[in-house]
Amino acid sequence: MRGLFLQGGGAKGAFQAGVVFGLFEKGLDFQILSGTSIGAINSYFIYTNNIDKMREMWVNIDNIDFENDWKDDKIIDNSSLIKILEDLEGRNDKIEAYFVNYVKITGNNLKEKIVDITKFDKKEGLKFIKYSSLLPGKLDKNKTLDKIIEEFNSEKLFDEFKKDLEKGVYDGYNLDGGIVNNNFLSPFTENKVDKLYIVTFSVDYQIPDYILNKYSREDIIVIKPEVEFMRGDTIRFKKEFCEKIFYEGYEIGKKI
Repeated sequence: MRGLFLQGGGAKGAFQAGVVFGLFEKGLDFQILSGTSIGAINSYFIYTNNIDKMREMWVNIDNIDFENDWKDDKIIDNSSLIKILEDLEGRNDKIEAYFVNYVKITGNNLKEKIVDITKFDKKEGLKFIKYSSLLPGKLDKNKTLDKIIEEFNSEKLFDEFKKDLEKGVYDGYNLDGGIVNNNFLSPFTENKVDKLYIVTFSVDYQIPDYILNKYSREDIIVIKPEVEFMRGDTIRFKKEFCEKIFYEGYEIGKKI
């Protein structure tokens, strides 16, 4: 039995998708999935057996109109990506469980929620995936997307989010699971697998101790990029970038 964890990281998800495409080309399949943010979105392609459509989305990312996704004054909307998932049909019957996390906000309090998408119908499952990949963020609507990418600073974004959270601005919202836990491996403590594959965006990724207490290092395969991503890459939903890192991930994945 194999498990696969896909981390959150916005447009860097193209690298992750490439890794997955390479792994599946090798004939690997997975029984337990865990994903947060863009990892939850890529996992849905696996869950519905639409690996080719996942590749098509990332290498043709310019076909998606993201303009309206930047116009909300509290969140970076993800409706453009969710719409693609709504059109997917099928079910990978090898998947026994598919976990995503999101953050439920009540007043100024955060609480991580974990759900198994296999337990819900399509509409309800996609609702949770939308939550899991819905980032808070106030972007300047008067700037071009290129300028927003150039100036993007996740640390500043989260500092602003914390201030607004204290003021109760996000009361009642359900948001990106990566806000509190972008290393969402807890499902693999109770759902033990023989081999755990971790796809990360950090070149110096460290396996958490609670996982090492359950697994030997020989049973954990960490798949990471060869060079560190840049700050603005999280929102660099551009064809040249996404296609490039998709195939970088693919080359790494097929050699695992």
